[in-house]
Amino acid sequence: MTTLAVFRREWIGRRNVFLLALGMGFIQLVGTRFESEVGKAAALSLGSGIMLAWVVAALFGATMVGRDLEERRFGFWLNQPLRTGEIFAGKVAAGVGMAVLAAVVLCLPMLLFGGLRRVLSLREASEAVGGGLAGSLVLLLLFHAVSIQVRSRSLWLVLDLAAWSGFFWSVRLLSLKLIWAGAFEQMFHVWLTLLVLVTLGLAVAGYLQVAQGRADLQRGHRWVSVTLALSLGLALLVGSAQAAWVLRSKAESLKQQAVSPRIR
Repeated sequence: MTTLAVFRREWIGRRNVFLLALGMGFIQLVGTRFESEVGKAAALSLGSGIMLAWVVAALFGATMVGRDLEERRFGFWLNQPLRTGEIFAGKVAAGVGMAVLAAVVLCLPMLLFGGLRRVLSLREASEAVGGGLAGSLVLLLLFHAVSIQVRSRSLWLVLDLAAWSGFFWSVRLLSLKLIWAGAFEQMFHVWLTLLVLVTLGLAVAGYLQVAQGRADLQRGHRWVSVTLALSLGLALLVGSAQAAWVLRSKAESLKQQAVSPRIR
């Protein structure tokens, strides 16, 4: 039994999501008959596909481990000849794959019969797939962590609330400083850095929850809480350093403009 077997088993019982996606796709195709502009209908179909992928990923993440632990069925995986890393990787791959495939199935009627291919360039299609894939991964890992935290109902939830509250409050302060300095583009770069680091932290927390927490929901919550708190703190340190460098560069640029002679 390998990661691929975990992937295949996770899809059993969840394949109805593809029928739902296909039905939504044909409903949108019928709706295009009342829309004169193909571009608007294509954008709606593409947006719906991405949103469906994110919803599927979030729901999958909320149930992929937490529900098995709560119902005491996770021991099945631990009794298989599998490493804990293979279990976690298989579940994450299954969730992300299901989310992306559901989005593709939803857009399929528009691709075949609705003229989506005529108005969608290769670059736009790549960006849509990339956005759907990245968002699905982030949401799946996030909702997995939140599911463990909520289902555990332990006092470690206080650390979770404090860590997330402090993180968002600090990000707000950093963003305000960058906005006041007029560094709007750099602000989005800081956000991207924070998002990447938090996603890595969520992935490590999820793996440790499976590897160290195993079938104990309370112990798994402890690993998730401590790992996420450290990850959020590290992300804030890196983001703060990046924002400080941007603000220093802005200040030096303004100083040079102030002392430079006017050209008349």
